[in-house]
Amino acid sequence: MEFNRKKCCKILTVAAVSVFSQATNAIPFAFEGRSLGMGGASVATADLATAPWANPAMLTNQRPSDDFSLLLGIGAFIRDNNDLVSDIDDFQSADQRRQDAANSGDSAAEAAAVLDMSNIVGGIGGKDLAVDVTGLAAMGIAFDTFAMAVSIRSDAIAAGTVTNLSCQVTTPGCDPNQVTDSNYNILNVEGVLATEFGVSFAKSFRVYDRKLSVGIKPKVIDLQALSYQESILTVDSIDSITNQENKTDLGTVTTVDIGLAYDINKSFRLGLNIGNLIEKDFDIGGQKLKYETTARLGAAYRNRFLTLAVDYDLIENDPLLADPNFSDLKTQYLAAGAEFNAFDFAQLRIGIAKNMANGISGDAKTTALTAGVGFWLGFNLDVAATYTEHSLGAFVQTGFRF
Repeated sequence: MEFNRKKCCKILTVAAVSVFSQATNAIPFAFEGRSLGMGGASVATADLATAPWANPAMLTNQRPSDDFSLLLGIGAFIRDNNDLVSDIDDFQSADQRRQDAANSGDSAAEAAAVLDMSNIVGGIGGKDLAVDVTGLAAMGIAFDTFAMAVSIRSDAIAAGTVTNLSCQVTTPGCDPNQVTDSNYNILNVEGVLATEFGVSFAKSFRVYDRKLSVGIKPKVIDLQALSYQESILTVDSIDSITNQENKTDLGTVTTVDIGLAYDINKSFRLGLNIGNLIEKDFDIGGQKLKYETTARLGAAYRNRFLTLAVDYDLIENDPLLADPNFSDLKTQYLAAGAEFNAFDFAQLRIGIAKNMANGISGDAKTTALTAGVGFWLGFNLDVAATYTEHSLGAFVQTGFRF
């Protein structure tokens, strides 16, 4: 059967959703609509509804008229940095040519097709692709110098890579039958669902006549894992991915985020968010899934019509996956964005983000472009998208504020 990009996205999406759908309060992602439109920058720009994920200290940095905020959002992100989908598509096409040649008795064409399959396998090692699906909801309440929020978020993460590679046909002593054996060239899919519930608190102080905000977010994360393997010869069959036997309940993590925000003057602000201060490891089939500390620094300039922001991850973030084959999915983002405000009725957002992590492919370091729009129609509506040559994603959210 034909294998194409849409089908591969479907495979990984089902892997994620098959875990994701098990959570009663599931709704999806790491960014949210406003910050995604600005390249992911949010530590010094988050609002009352988005501060629980970006920086809890920002809960006290709202417009005087905003005492209550409610947010609901969902997003999806797909990455294929090294064209693994195309390789699998080409492999299956070559296998179809091989079968047709064998049926017609054309041994030369059959050998040529097997050689093509072998050459594809020779370049497929170490490649991976991933999908993230995120849903979130938050409610925030602000007072004069104190604010709080209740939030829930679920991140469904799935990644796939090909292992147990067959040998090269041109290698002395190699058995050509390995290339067409379904016991070789296995697509390994690993998925994790992290469902987080948190309560955020923030308090502002005057320090040297400047506003300093301090925030804290205790939270509980429930983790489930999924593992699935199938030969790339037949990987278009996805029925077994949803089998309960492929899922594992890992348990929970109780941890805390802390945040700071400091107004240098009326227009400039610095922010710092440190997440997951309490770390925890989980054993999955002898491999370690690590829930680790994150740290992001942000700076922003703002006036009535324009907001400019820059964020930087102070440490590299490993993917929330146990398989070491996915270690090159780690991230360390430098993000920058702008928001143009039209009298609080509409906002136009643009941004860029670049992965600065070491040990990742050149394609994974490609600068991502982002854009988004926001409207106030008696309720908030925010839509954002991100794109590179090898990845794409989108987020939509709605809510109220008053």
